[in-house]
Amino acid sequence: MTAADTLGAPATAARGKGREPRLEGLRGFCALGVLIFHVAYSAGVTNQAGEPSHGFWGFVTSGLSVCLPPFFVLSGMFLYRSFARAILTGTRRPATLPFLWGRALRIIPAYWALTAVAVLAVNLPRMNSAWDVLKPFVLMHFLFTRDPSQWLVGMDPTWTIPTEVFFYLTLPVIAWLINGYARRATDEARRLRRMLVPLSTLVVVGLGWVTFSFLPSMAASTWYYYFWPFSYVGFFALGMMLATLSAHAEVTGRMPALYRLAARRPNLFWLGALLVFVINVPTPFGEPGEGTWGALAQELVQQVLLFVFALLIMLPLAAPRADSRLIRVALTNRPILYIGRISFGVYLWHELFIQTWFKNGNILGNDPVPGWMFRGTVGFWELLAYTLVLTIATATVSYYALERPARNLRSRRSATAGAPAVTPIAAPVPAADERAA
Repeated sequence: MTAADTLGAPATAARGKGREPRLEGLRGFCALGVLIFHVAYSAGVTNQAGEPSHGFWGFVTSGLSVCLPPFFVLSGMFLYRSFARAILTGTRRPATLPFLWGRALRIIPAYWALTAVAVLAVNLPRMNSAWDVLKPFVLMHFLFTRDPSQWLVGMDPTWTIPTEVFFYLTLPVIAWLINGYARRATDEARRLRRMLVPLSTLVVVGLGWVTFSFLPSMAASTWYYYFWPFSYVGFFALGMMLATLSAHAEVTGRMPALYRLAARRPNLFWLGALLVFVINVPTPFGEPGEGTWGALAQELVQQVLLFVFALLIMLPLAAPRADSRLIRVALTNRPILYIGRISFGVYLWHELFIQTWFKNGNILGNDPVPGWMFRGTVGFWELLAYTLVLTIATATVSYYALERPARNLRSRRSATAGAPAVTPIAAPVPAADERAA
């Protein structure tokens, strides 16, 4: 019996099918939350600075900003755990080139499909040179565009794709550095601490970059710098911490105290996440981006709350034996599991369809303009129904025509190369099923 067997796995784990339903459901839940947030913004429902409050519904939809960070945490947790296990056991770490090839196959085909449509069908009048066309394909459309009003229409959420790719590229280097530092420890407890210290430092780096971006002196460039990858490095580090704790539990057979508490009281953690959701919505210090010290304080408070929310929502899903009826009902129903399966496509395509409602694009007979110019000119429910139907249909095609074939290609390549199988920590979730944010 292995340590993983001793610790047990969630009762909902679909053994042998390559998926952990609760985590798949979380992806679906978060993808829907991001979609609803953007629909609500375009419909003028979310509470915004300088506008009348939209009451309870505006409060709820504004709070859905918490749905983005868990994607980064999931990436950190899934992608780092094999590295963490290798560091703890003193075995060989995953090879860098196959790792990066697998990551490219995971996100690039679907992302390029969206980019081709967005550039040619919606944003063509903005293309003044070959470089303008090339920038989004090589993930430089945010890093080289200081003015948010010049972002490509329908591609606003894709600022997270360069952030994810930056994490992919740096993860082997981070793991190598942590390995060199942790291997100096003579006992496993000290080695675990040495693995967690650099990751805690990355959380501080993330907060430091957010502080830099929102300094009053940076008001003219706040949003330009905020969308650089460093702003969300702390959330990747959180996922890496969870992967480290899980790998340590697997190797030693002993669960950390935090995991034991999550296993005993999983709903308590989710209740805490709900409380953070409620606290996160008001902005008592000012609106982020205003160029004031109050706005900086508000952004730092929000970053901390988003971090705590992601931690509380993830712990009952990362800890072995943590399970409850609430979690199963919320995350393992068939509709949410299906959305989770196609969640990458849902995330990629929904904003483009929001803009097609407003006929915002050259193929629709108009020059593209920033989407915020249409805010509040459409009803929420009609825009939600329109966006949801078209997005799910397109995401389904993307999954079966692009994402799954690319995943299978990667799996065949790994099998041909004789890549060793990775023993699951809490439930079988192979790298092929990891979702990019």
